[in-house]
Amino acid sequence: MSMEKGFIIKLVAGDYSVICNHQIFLCKARGLFRNQNQSPMVGDEVLFTYDKTTNHGVIHQILPRKNQLLRPPVANIDIALIVMSTIEPSFDAYLVDKLIVQIEMANITPILCISKCEHMNQELQNLIANYQQAGYQVIPFSAHKQIHIDKIKEVIQDQKVVLCGQSAVGKSSLINVLAQEQKKEIGNFSAKLGRGKHQTREVEFLQIENAFIADTPGFSRLELNIEPASLARIFKDFDLYAKDCKYNTCLHKDEPQCGVKKAVQEGKIHPQRYKNYLQLLQEVKEGKKVWRKK
Repeated sequence: MSMEKGFIIKLVAGDYSVICNHQIFLCKARGLFRNQNQSPMVGDEVLFTYDKTTNHGVIHQILPRKNQLLRPPVANIDIALIVMSTIEPSFDAYLVDKLIVQIEMANITPILCISKCEHMNQELQNLIANYQQAGYQVIPFSAHKQIHIDKIKEVIQDQKVVLCGQSAVGKSSLINVLAQEQKKEIGNFSAKLGRGKHQTREVEFLQIENAFIADTPGFSRLELNIEPASLARIFKDFDLYAKDCKYNTCLHKDEPQCGVKKAVQEGKIHPQRYKNYLQLLQEVKEGKKVWRKK
């Protein structure tokens, strides 16, 4: 049997769905991966063989990854769409910033997508403007009213994309309008908990025209493993003013003559962004790597 090159689009109970030449092959991973303390991930490019007589495939080699996320477990992502809602659940700026840190640590491009945009108020518009000024792409959209869906289609073309965000913010609804033939059950918002009822239970790529897009399982935990100095550099809007800091190692908290703190005082950096940064900095310093939404 000849070796073929494919791309893992789904993993369920040890069965890998590998796409190659527009066909999907069900494969198992070779046992040697366990001996090497390595496992294929959704998103991996792999070399595999497939026996047509037994309809059985075997993954032999995992090709080098350009990036990977451990939570959710997915590899080789080009773009992460951070989907947040204006209402039910309300926009969570702290979670946005924590996701941006996690995504940029993995060398993935974050794009902030604001669902239910018809309900956006002025306060949220001001906060979003700060992300745009910092250099982040922001796309307000409405799956229900078909607003700016074309813009999202444009940015995901020819890309491997992961969706992330709280449950019930509109991730599955977005997939529904992007790929009408590949419906996903829409999660309902639980008013009692202030969270969505989680519907997506595994990472799975769907092919939408020339793009592959994955809705990741709903979550209540995030982990960060980063040095405080690196955290400060990830906040793009801080970079504009960090050059005015007295110390090159400034963490923009207690140090004197801090350009970032001055920019916050002058209204050049949104105070919510700075508050989120301080909270993340405290977590990193204390080694508190787990976040749970209350």
